[in-house]
Amino acid sequence: METKGMEALLLGCADDMADALASGTMTLDMQVRAYDLLDMLMAQDTAQEEEGLRAASEKYRKAFEEAGEALAGLFDASELKLEAKRRLQPLESKLNEARFEAASAASLHEFAKETFEVWQTSGVFARRRALRELRARAGFRLESHRIGNYVAKTFDLMNEARTRFAKAQQAVFAADRSYKIKPGIYEEIYLRLK
Repeated sequence: METKGMEALLLGCADDMADALASGTMTLDMQVRAYDLLDMLMAQDTAQEEEGLRAASEKYRKAFEEAGEALAGLFDASELKLEAKRRLQPLESKLNEARFEAASAASLHEFAKETFEVWQTSGVFARRRALRELRARAGFRLESHRIGNYVAKTFDLMNEARTRFAKAQQAVFAADRSYKIKPGIYEEIYLRLK
């Protein structure tokens, strides 16, 4: 575990407690930082072996002792969850757009396969009607003698849209910090640092 990262989190959380008392509110960033610190502390047994960590741990303990029970009163899970949800809204709207694009691309690919089937088995008029409908839905020019290539092209478009959807989904999952909103984290850190 990197000691510089833990030292920075200890000092940051100590400052967060002072800021929370001064402003009268706890922000999502403060809560996430404390959660990450607790996670680091749980991953290793001894946090105060190095001099920098010892000093940072002492600063944290002093800040917690000053903040005391007032800090617990500032924790508002519903407000923190609302803040987390507000931060996710732009990513969720991108996710919904990507979901719609992926569904549209899959639908276009299915229609291209159906058109190819019509092209192989039907007469001239049915073939022209199917090609005209596919051209209208595709949004790009299709040549009548290369209809099989458009099944492959729409397949590629479908895969690209699915990839964009998966990336948007991963971005939402990575940015979701609501699971880090838990009461008593600062106190648990304090108890681990004793």
